[in-house]
Amino acid sequence: MNSDPQATTSTALDEAEDQTRAEPRVVIVTGQPPKPASSQHDIDHEDFTGDPDAGDAAPPEVEAVPPPPSTRIIALINQKGGVGKTTSTVNLGAALSHLGMRVLLIDLDPQAHLTLHLGVDPGELELSNYDLLVDDSVKAIDVVRQVQDNLWVLPAEVNLAGAETELGPKLITGRAQRVLKDKLEPLLGARDGGTKGRRNEGNESANPQSAIRDPQSQTPDSGLRTQDAGPRFDYILIDCPPSLGLLTINALSFAREVFVPMQAHFLALQGLSKLLETVGFIRQGFNPQLVVSGVILCMHEKQTLLAAEVTRDLKSFLEGSRDQDVPWRDAVMHTPMIRRNIKLAESPSFGATIFEYAPDSNGAEDYRALALSVAKQSVNVGR
Repeated sequence: MNSDPQATTSTALDEAEDQTRAEPRVVIVTGQPPKPASSQHDIDHEDFTGDPDAGDAAPPEVEAVPPPPSTRIIALINQKGGVGKTTSTVNLGAALSHLGMRVLLIDLDPQAHLTLHLGVDPGELELSNYDLLVDDSVKAIDVVRQVQDNLWVLPAEVNLAGAETELGPKLITGRAQRVLKDKLEPLLGARDGGTKGRRNEGNESANPQSAIRDPQSQTPDSGLRTQDAGPRFDYILIDCPPSLGLLTINALSFAREVFVPMQAHFLALQGLSKLLETVGFIRQGFNPQLVVSGVILCMHEKQTLLAAEVTRDLKSFLEGSRDQDVPWRDAVMHTPMIRRNIKLAESPSFGATIFEYAPDSNGAEDYRALALSVAKQSVNVGR
């Protein structure tokens, strides 16, 4: 028996601290994806150690912006990891959905970080992008999940890493490089273009591909029925793996635009030139319409001399391309630059976007403004 009063007091204090310490709660679904924002995604923020009062904040006013005339399919790509690519895909997509846009996020990274970020457990998936790519019988409507109002995801799991090997025999015919495009084109709607008649939720279709299943009820989601005119999605954002392999080539063959998330570092500029070469290669061989339309500076520290110098060099490079016949001639450096913000790093562990986890943070403010910048951008695809 311990007769030391000081030791007894210390042990009691340690036990009391263990009982009262608030542990982060990872919001990961088990077999069912998150419900739309009006239900499960209205999470009790008192469970979040990062920002306990976030749930009391009034939501900011949303600026009205028109949807694009046709679906903008954007691949977010950088062969360097850890630059904010997945963070930007998730939070830009969520911010666009808050503007009333219909957004589909595609997780094409075998790490499945985008899938986890949205609160979907890859281990519980019946079907994923791996099945979509390697199984001819699997359709995109079988894999897609709604995770919030106006926000859907095509999730990934670790098996996706083996898709490149299994697609190998199709390389010689060129099918391996465009299987993603072939599988996802039915999701674009009957006529992808024009806004007349868009979102006619009352329109019923006998086409079995005319509806995407709502995973909560396992019944067709009338919000995504094929329209008489107009796109089914306003934005499709693709989170690419940090490599220039076959999965990335599939993304670039399907996309119409490329965004490059990057940090204001010297080596990032060197990697950008290699990335632009790859875009040029894809444009010549598989997708003549592909353009680089934007650069997103992430984890930005504007007070440093290095960031200022790299930003200046990047702006100079983009401006110098305006009169050249290159796919990035119209690319812009999107504003605002995304400030380094710990809330952005914390939110994935809760399976939540920055707007659910810390809606008043600098990260949420920056991605809201970025979504407006993107929504107002005019893009000359295929120029």
